[in-house]
Amino acid sequence: MNHPLSKIPAFWPNRAFSQTQKIAGLDWHYQMSRHDNPLAKTILLLHGTGSSAHTWADIFPLLAKDYTVVAPDMPGHGFTQGAKKGNLHFSEIAKNLYQLLNAISVTDPDAVIGHSAGADCALALCALEAKTPAVIIGLNPAFINPLNTYNFFLGPMLNPMATSGIMAGFLANSLPMTRMVDQLLDSTNSKLTETQRKPYRLLFREQSHIYGALNYMTSWNIEELLQKSQSIQCAFTFLVAAQDPWIPQANLLPVIHQYFPKAVIRIEEGGHLFHETNLVRTMQILHEALAALDLIKT
Repeated sequence: MNHPLSKIPAFWPNRAFSQTQKIAGLDWHYQMSRHDNPLAKTILLLHGTGSSAHTWADIFPLLAKDYTVVAPDMPGHGFTQGAKKGNLHFSEIAKNLYQLLNAISVTDPDAVIGHSAGADCALALCALEAKTPAVIIGLNPAFINPLNTYNFFLGPMLNPMATSGIMAGFLANSLPMTRMVDQLLDSTNSKLTETQRKPYRLLFREQSHIYGALNYMTSWNIEELLQKSQSIQCAFTFLVAAQDPWIPQANLLPVIHQYFPKAVIRIEEGGHLFHETNLVRTMQILHEALAALDLIKT
């Protein structure tokens, strides 16, 4: 198997920050910017299903001005290699992620920012750890099962035959010859540029990425995770995009109110990939959440 860094093309966002770490059968790819100030706070960025650390392309360098920032490719995604089906449950992802953070000496991040299912992974990680971060920020958090448009595209694939390695290989070979990747991106109701679409097109040519994304979705047990999350003692901020067809606010808001009654909620005009298409407003929301806890400057 080639070294993971050898597979990363020159155009990949923030490639200069890419590093690898092999732990317990997983060849992790992660991006990390360690702040010059040893007292700087640490922020962990967790992407959603079917994505990778590239989703933080513009956010990563802005946060890195003030913080140590870590953005891994989650198991089964991007350039992190070696994930088995059993690695793709939230609890297992949390355990593996904790091992990675321990290996790179950022075991206790001060803030965790997760997009979509990345917010679920943030909960799983914090439920596992004895020490919780000061704040968890969820961007269109996947606290409900995928609905509507999402299921239209991927629903037929979420069965034992379709989530096999053979089918993942078939899809990796066939998707580039169709418009399905672009149609999937369009279904997020987010107007991505060609530059923003390019990494997704590359990812969905990789059998391991498709296998990981599909099996990740079938491994979700959101209700159990939300129950466990009630023991997490930290501040919560959630960005909810009003036109997100994948995680509709009408379904999401009652769940947030039930399980996170003290959370700050920011409802914004936009789609599922709001953080990629609305950088200025996203950064405002992030800074507000971090500044409220005295994290902005060390």
